[in-house]
Amino acid sequence: MNANRIVLGVTVVLAFALLACSGDPRETVLPEILKTKVPDAQPVGSESCVDCHEAEPAFYKQGYHKGVFFHSASSGGCESCHGNGSVHSEYFYENDDYQDDPHDLIGIEDLSAMTGSEKSALCQQCHQQDFPLWPTTDHARGQVSCWDCHPSDLHQPPRDAIDVLPAVGAQSDNDYCVQCHESVSAEFDLQYHHRVPEGQMKCADCHSIHGESQNNALVQGRNAGCQGCHPEVQGPWVYEHLGMEEGCEVCHTPHGSVNNKLLLTNDNSLCYQCHFQDPASFLGRQPHSQFLSQGALCYDCHFQVHGSNTHRSLNPRRF
Repeated sequence: MNANRIVLGVTVVLAFALLACSGDPRETVLPEILKTKVPDAQPVGSESCVDCHEAEPAFYKQGYHKGVFFHSASSGGCESCHGNGSVHSEYFYENDDYQDDPHDLIGIEDLSAMTGSEKSALCQQCHQQDFPLWPTTDHARGQVSCWDCHPSDLHQPPRDAIDVLPAVGAQSDNDYCVQCHESVSAEFDLQYHHRVPEGQMKCADCHSIHGESQNNALVQGRNAGCQGCHPEVQGPWVYEHLGMEEGCEVCHTPHGSVNNKLLLTNDNSLCYQCHFQDPASFLGRQPHSQFLSQGALCYDCHFQVHGSNTHRSLNPRRF
């Protein structure tokens, strides 16, 4: 286990420890506006919303959230996103000319103005225990929110929400991902590729979409996703190729390539990325001009490119 992985592991442990000491985990992720816009408001429950709003409660009563919104004492329901509703409810009954843009509640404009992290934080009030590592994902760091991929769970999806919904089954789920990752879809059309288009793999097999620990690079290490299917390259080795510490992507492109074994290039320039000194004479301590001038490839001799248990130069052939 290298030093970087140890540091990352300690960071995750400390994060969980801080979370455990912070009381109610839902309180740790609340956007500030949810607590400050109407500070004097008190919770009234989702059933109070039914008195005036017919469409929205009817929507949630038919979906995944019906239990927690209307039959759970511990869930905030509608108030999870819109804030405590007592002031809003009182103001409505006292004013006949009430408008659709409330100043006494978290409204549509407030929600739209939130960052991706803040939107996801609203969901994490209930789902933080399901996806505790969500903040470590590329989606979260790129300000992609839960709402962007799960608009069908919202009674009013964002205007820019993508159309196709997540579906059960590898092929459907992959089609959903490539709506945003079009360049990756093109890579899968190359001659050598992982078997995603054939339906033998799905994006979630390699990518920690929600922060799942089994393929989360922060927890498992950056190469763990590859080594899960390619354990023969993992070692442990007496002499490990130091390039392994940089990640498999230093030599391989993960989705598709024109080169066999998904290599970035199919000649010695792959090795020259790190080992370039003077290809006409010396590489390391040895002269290589005799071999390279005749078109030899580095891995003709240094053929155990991931690591060796017998030779520090990764098992060079001796002629």
